[in-house]
Amino acid sequence: ETSAYSDETVSLEVTESSITSDTDTRLHGARRGTGTLQLAIIVFYSVSGGPFGIEEAVRSAGAFFCLLGFLIAPFIWSVQEATMTAELGSAYPDASGGVAWVEEAFGQRAGYTCGFLSFVSGTADTAIYPLLFLDYVFQVVNADDLPNWIQYAACTVFAVILSYINYRGLSLVGNLTTVICFISMSPFIVAFFLGMFKIQPRLWFRMPDNTDGSSTLGAILWRPFLNSLFWNLNSFDSAASFSAEVEDVYSFPRAMYWSVLLVAGSYLIPLLTVLGISDAPQSAWVDGYMASAISTVGGIWLERWLVFAAAITNIALFQAEMASDSYQVMGMATKGYLPAIFSTRSRHGTPTYGILLGLSIVLLMSVTNLESIIELLNFDYAIALLMEYAAFIKLRMSKPELHRPYRIPFGTFGCCLLMMPSFAFTLLVMGLASKYTMAFGLVSVIIPLGIFQMKRSKCVPKMYSRVSSNVAEDNVIPS
Repeated sequence: ETSAYSDETVSLEVTESSITSDTDTRLHGARRGTGTLQLAIIVFYSVSGGPFGIEEAVRSAGAFFCLLGFLIAPFIWSVQEATMTAELGSAYPDASGGVAWVEEAFGQRAGYTCGFLSFVSGTADTAIYPLLFLDYVFQVVNADDLPNWIQYAACTVFAVILSYINYRGLSLVGNLTTVICFISMSPFIVAFFLGMFKIQPRLWFRMPDNTDGSSTLGAILWRPFLNSLFWNLNSFDSAASFSAEVEDVYSFPRAMYWSVLLVAGSYLIPLLTVLGISDAPQSAWVDGYMASAISTVGGIWLERWLVFAAAITNIALFQAEMASDSYQVMGMATKGYLPAIFSTRSRHGTPTYGILLGLSIVLLMSVTNLESIIELLNFDYAIALLMEYAAFIKLRMSKPELHRPYRIPFGTFGCCLLMMPSFAFTLLVMGLASKYTMAFGLVSVIIPLGIFQMKRSKCVPKMYSRVSSNVAEDNVIPS
């Protein structure tokens, strides 16, 4: 069986993402790809967005183990996931992202399941960001007691505005997130320079002091600590949905490497600063404590600057996640997993109906208690990630001849050793989940398998057929 992405057919598969580069050029002029810096920052916000919310990790493990965790964990998860995405994303420039890899390795059933799990977890993350932003706004204007319908109306308007920005193009999203990145990270840089002479290295080595009886093995609350590390250092694979949108094929792996440095640095520099100047007990690290600690260095103005940065970070997080999810929907529609209408691009080159679908789900989920289900949905992401790791190894063994513009400089055995810590620690995090979360994960896998089987048991409707390159030229919303 020849690869659908062999050297002879790569150009055809790229054109099947609903609008060919030739068609795009004819209709809208020369199409400008997303640059390395833009993509790196979009990936940065897909993964973390900075040290906001890092208090739980400190509260669970103490200063020393928290610093040690964020120093070592990037080499357990981030580097492996980013390099895997760089290799397979450049080899399979497909908007469906990891779905394309899993399908190529294990077939359509597995590909559909992986896409379903990724999309469900991604849209849940997207839905929480408008609510978090508005929480900051309502606190500032002392409007916490507004009626629910007014809060929902405000959330709707805000989400629609942000979705429209997404609709206007990936370059605009990249420019906006770049500006927000500089603004949101600047208070930490200022705090570092203001506090560098006040840092007491001995404070970095404080051991955990949990005494509530729920800690295990060294007074560390391992379940929340490992979950915090995992969710703050993963999701590099979402960048694969943009692999066909970059300026050139080599921009993609460069962006992945820069994104790893951004993510790791955005945690280590603020943590080294704050943990080195604050002698507060471990229990004091409740949500929002980071801002209070930084105020001891720069005063109330720096604290307010940090709160403002935390608020606008939610805008960039929304943009990055919405872009990734909508492009994945478009790629899955191109493959026939979703109705063909979702393969349509706007005149700006963006997935129109994928954005509308994501917006609809965000508005529906914004009336629920998202924080109570986020752990369940993140469990789904972990399953999808394990499928992608397995697909990477399988393709290294079964398709060694596949053209890979970027290739991890190890053989198959070396890649197995490289990915083994990621695979093992992901399984460990999943194993620490509650039985309820595990049951939810099982149901989440059964649902897409059942849907796929129902589709297979009948004639595949025309609306679910793969989008050919000829149809792709018609699937463009006219200007």
